[in-house]
Amino acid sequence: MELLTSLRSSFFALLIFLSLIAGEAPARDLYVAPPASPQMLAFARYIASIQERKPFTESGPVLVQIEASLPGLYKRSRLLAIGQMGESERREYNVLEIDGDATVTQEVIARYFAVQEQLETLPPSSIAITPANYKFHFLGEVGTEGRGSAYVYRIIPKKKRDGLIQGQLWIDSVTGAAVLQTGYFVKTPSAFIGRIDVLRGIQLQNGYCITNVTVQTPWAGLGELTITELPLPRTEEQGPSSALLARR
Repeated sequence: MELLTSLRSSFFALLIFLSLIAGEAPARDLYVAPPASPQMLAFARYIASIQERKPFTESGPVLVQIEASLPGLYKRSRLLAIGQMGESERREYNVLEIDGDATVTQEVIARYFAVQEQLETLPPSSIAITPANYKFHFLGEVGTEGRGSAYVYRIIPKKKRDGLIQGQLWIDSVTGAAVLQTGYFVKTPSAFIGRIDVLRGIQLQNGYCITNVTVQTPWAGLGELTITELPLPRTEEQGPSSALLARR
């Protein structure tokens, strides 16, 4: 009799256990992961876009206009050139025009090119604004002129290394495309002694990329540059673009 009672108890216990499993299974099957936030989606698109080819890093010709000044000396200079990748896989420049003060050309524009040459010796992956090189801190959402809104991140290099900047990155809230990079180089290249501040507005919808750079030169004080880049069709490689010339 005791054996029969024990078997009955075990049988009922098994039924209860199986019923619990059956009750939990649908809950697991019906579980749906919460949707990603718009911020997370935009950031994921930004990271994916880093791997895509950009008009300003492709091997095709790019029209480059550099407007430079030494505000403390009330002097200005301007350079127009075509840049494209050479056999060394670095950008080479064919200068079309130079006008203005020679001191500005030498102390500001020439030093800018020296910095660019140093940056081009670095592996692109070592200076890309990605989680591998930077810490990202979300600051909020802001409106942008003609582009809707953007998510703003504070970017802090994980290491003090050549080519890295500390500042902010703005990405389009829908496409994830970078629309603004601003900050300063955490390690000053040897071509300059003072700090280098960079403000790069990426205006791909208009075909332009505009970069503003402020540098502290060793002999002439504060220098300012505005670099405007425009990808050229190969048929226009031999002549300056009327679009940039109209800005003169």
